[in-house]
Amino acid sequence: MATDTIRRTPDSRPKGVVPPASRVAAPRHTRPVTVPGARPAPRTAGPAPRTAGPRARARSPRMPFILLLVGLLGGALVSLLVISTTLAQGAFRITSLQQQNANLARQEQTLSNQVAQASNPALIAKEAEQLGMRPNPRLGFIDLKTGKIIVGKPSAAEAAINVPGYTP
Repeated sequence: MATDTIRRTPDSRPKGVVPPASRVAAPRHTRPVTVPGARPAPRTAGPAPRTAGPRARARSPRMPFILLLVGLLGGALVSLLVISTTLAQGAFRITSLQQQNANLARQEQTLSNQVAQASNPALIAKEAEQLGMRPNPRLGFIDLKTGKIIVGKPSAAEAAINVPGYTP
């Protein structure tokens, strides 16, 4: 059967079979015939058809730009977070060091007060007496010029300090 091998078109005619001339229909979309040199008539029957080309191109550059802006904002927020954290950590360290410095200053003040009290001559004599020390009844001096030991109370001439520039 020859009809089984022939493909049929939507209007059930075998492909390649030309209908008789009386049945030939005019094409659905026809262009108006124009005269060379004449201007085409303006369209007034509805809005101009939109093409997909320009709109697709308009969306294409926007997306990378938006992604760039989002990336920049995200990077700025992360940088701000890192800077804020670093500054907070530095402030915490500064506060800790200031407290440590204040504690050390108080400790130094306490120790210097203790040294000042311990260097008092009356306190030194009292502690020496508690340890069993007593003053020497025979006080002696060494004359550095002559090398003699002077025992007892020296005379006024011997007791005079002979230092250049010193006047009592």
